[in-house]
Amino acid sequence: MKKIKTYLVVTIILFSTNLILAQKIDDEDAREHFKYGNYLDAFDIYSQLVIKSPNNGEYNYRAGLCLLFTENDQSRAVEYLEKAVSLKIDDDAPYFLGKAYHSNLKLEKALSTFNTYKKLGKGTKQEVVDKDIEYVKNAQILTKKPLDITFENLGEKINSEYPDYYAFVTPNESFMVFTSRRKSGAKEFDGYYPSSIYYSKVVNGDYVKTKKGSPLINSTYDDQVVGLSYNADKLFIYFDDIKNTGDIYEADIVNFKFKKKVKMNESVNSKGFESSATISADGQTLFFASKRSDGLGGKDIYMTRKLPTGKWALPQNLGSNVNTKDDEDFPNLFYDGRTLYFSSKGHNSIGGYDYFKSTWNPATNEWSKAENLGYPLNTTRDNICISFTENKSHAYVSCWREDSKGFQDIYKVTFNDSTLKETVIKAQISSLATDETIKKAFIIITNDETKEERNYTPNSLNGAVIITLPEGDYTISIKAPGFEFTDEKITIKGKSDFVSSMSKKFIITPK
Repeated sequence: MKKIKTYLVVTIILFSTNLILAQKIDDEDAREHFKYGNYLDAFDIYSQLVIKSPNNGEYNYRAGLCLLFTENDQSRAVEYLEKAVSLKIDDDAPYFLGKAYHSNLKLEKALSTFNTYKKLGKGTKQEVVDKDIEYVKNAQILTKKPLDITFENLGEKINSEYPDYYAFVTPNESFMVFTSRRKSGAKEFDGYYPSSIYYSKVVNGDYVKTKKGSPLINSTYDDQVVGLSYNADKLFIYFDDIKNTGDIYEADIVNFKFKKKVKMNESVNSKGFESSATISADGQTLFFASKRSDGLGGKDIYMTRKLPTGKWALPQNLGSNVNTKDDEDFPNLFYDGRTLYFSSKGHNSIGGYDYFKSTWNPATNEWSKAENLGYPLNTTRDNICISFTENKSHAYVSCWREDSKGFQDIYKVTFNDSTLKETVIKAQISSLATDETIKKAFIIITNDETKEERNYTPNSLNGAVIITLPEGDYTISIKAPGFEFTDEKITIKGKSDFVSSMSKKFIITPK
């Protein structure tokens, strides 16, 4: 009996020692993953450690941060961070608890927690907490007037269990291209697979199962789609490998087949950082996001026009109505050539990047003050990259929602409020004498009630003009060298009489 007891004690000691060693190894692995930004694997370990040691402040704190730093369900971050704060583990713990409250729309708690953190005067986030307080106050305003919109998950033909994001569609929704970090190659330091470009086409009214783009646009490193032309004949790509970072590439598309990506020249890519681009329907104007020395702070949006030589001119900053001291990104010029959608951390964002729009006024040569597209299209998380259809009744975005398959998924958003709908007019200007298409013309459309003007020019390649108008009565004027045009009246109906699109030919008479 005595001998048996001795063996039993030794066994218990060895078993306990193994448990301690296993926990120590897990702890070291978790810290290593966390250090290098692999929050996925770090959370897997920290969440297990919390079960073993529920009152360990560090484990709770790190588990909460891991959830907060990933694009999936962040609701669980609150309980971990509340525990960490109660254990007074770190001076910055209250700040991140405020971030968790904010992320989960617990706005009153977020504001109170941020203010408490600010009053304490401790921690490394004192210089940025005012911005977070501003986000919360903006959210309190915009969430009181939610948009009437519906989110539709595009399903397994498009989305995967991995991050799917940066979706661009053609005006008629027949072709989509997007970025995904689904299983391919070896995982990177952050626990995800490299990003690659995928696409899908509509057949019989529905998107077919997505396919990965060819090696001409995808590499073994990170490739992301950051812009698509109106006719889906040009793709803009952000490419990131060991030697190249912060530059934009372009690739032609012929019959939905991708050609080899080519780095854009120094008129676009600088010694700074360029991340995304969009091009006008006529291919003559390019907008791109860049962080460079003449900017207003972070990344700004710039515009450049094509010279007669085919090269891009010296780019111009769009100014303070669009750009802020914070980051702007993902400009996407609408088909009317005057409405610019983009993402910004500034203006009246409700948290991180929000979707905004600004409208070009040719008369004043200015962009209008940025307008927040509203909640819940914008959330307290980052909202980056939005792509609208022709009539603006639908848009494509990526985000995490409760029905997401893993991380961000791609969603089709429907704007249910009829006042947001605009009729698309596919127009052409023809000569009365020869019936030839006139490409050099300037169209002025004036709202008879508000006197607001919208201006359009034909596509320099085919003469097509895409006009978008909301409900109302309008006067159409056309100016073209050597021709005359008698002003026309047009009525755009709304409500049950709304027409999503129509065709129109304008006839001009030689002088």
